[in-house]
Amino acid sequence: MKVRCVRLLDSRSKPVDRSPWAKVGAVYHVLCIWIDDGRMRFRIVGEENTTPALFEPQMFEIVSSVIPAAWVVTSPKPGALSFAPASWSRPGFWEDFFDGQPDARAAFDNEREKIVASDP
Repeated sequence: MKVRCVRLLDSRSKPVDRSPWAKVGAVYHVLCIWIDDGRMRFRIVGEENTTPALFEPQMFEIVSSVIPAAWVVTSPKPGALSFAPASWSRPGFWEDFFDGQPDARAAFDNEREKIVASDP
């Protein structure tokens, strides 16, 4: 799944003119979708090209609806849904990733490559 940025929003969903994370007109692969408390987010690697962050879907239009084959649906906590590769869906994955754990980083890189290759 790929999306094109059509507007910039800050972390409180307020419009902004600039962002170090995203650029209007740029196309990004959606690496996973997170839904919690009725709020959906896309996990994307933005302009800095290394850190996956959560973005408001209102910032984007869908340009490719190809769903990555590696995505599974999980419910990490009551009322939440995650559409992501299975290896990213284990409890503690994102904490390990952001703590720099080599196994989590390798799993992220491997799955990201598959997602990008599945919808060039």
